[in-house]
Amino acid sequence: MDKSHRQRLLIGFLGAPIILLAAWFGGVWFLIIISIIAAFSVYELLEMVSYPPRVLMILALVMTPVCLLAMYFWRLDVVLIILLFTAIFTNISLLFYKRARHIEMSFVGLGSIIYPGLCLGTMILLRNINVANSGADIFSRNIVIALIIGVYSTDISAFYIGRKFGKHPLFLSVSPKKTIEGAIGGMIFCTLSMLLLWWIDFVPLFHVFDYLAIAIFAGFFGQMGDLVESKIKREIGVKDSSSFLLGHGGFLDRFDSLAVVAPLYWMYVYLKFFV
Repeated sequence: MDKSHRQRLLIGFLGAPIILLAAWFGGVWFLIIISIIAAFSVYELLEMVSYPPRVLMILALVMTPVCLLAMYFWRLDVVLIILLFTAIFTNISLLFYKRARHIEMSFVGLGSIIYPGLCLGTMILLRNINVANSGADIFSRNIVIALIIGVYSTDISAFYIGRKFGKHPLFLSVSPKKTIEGAIGGMIFCTLSMLLLWWIDFVPLFHVFDYLAIAIFAGFFGQMGDLVESKIKREIGVKDSSSFLLGHGGFLDRFDSLAVVAPLYWMYVYLKFFV
């Protein structure tokens, strides 16, 4: 086992309990953890693209947790107001930047608040969702934990199965190390983990199809999210989004799948119970 692999395991064993405990207790603790993850992910994305206007980077880094705070209180109207304010401020700031690259990049900061910022923030919406006759806290808590299990059972199994048995590249031009065998293995293990949660009736009011929806979102779209981030890094010419998490790279490397899966599953749950 090489040093990078040992570091990867160490960070995983240290980080997983923090996120799972925050999801378990919910409330302000979960808001703080997700806000930290989202803010660091936004920062890493802007650093990767060499985002030039520093004042706009600061704006993005401040507005991301502010948006998540509004999401915590289910004030999605306030989130929209914040995004509109940021867009207007960014638009006015163009008057003070003459270089073409600054103008081209001006709205990247606004985009970073949405992805990965608000996309990760939908974890907060899921954790605070209130469905009648569900035992609200248990329902929302277990949805979030199930989603985390789905994403990381896919990620871990795809990594090790691909490493052991992978022969056929999944998307050679984007990520040469990812294989079809690993991707299929990830989807299979994710499905099995969700069927196990269904068997023990982990989430109140959920049927087998709801667990299989997690398997589809995490097993397929989660891996697509990982490939998208790999595409961004490849086009920029960097290996990791940062070195904050040692063998895991950066926060964006670690939570890129969750940034895609969480909003998709929040939409699924919202449409199922509220529309």
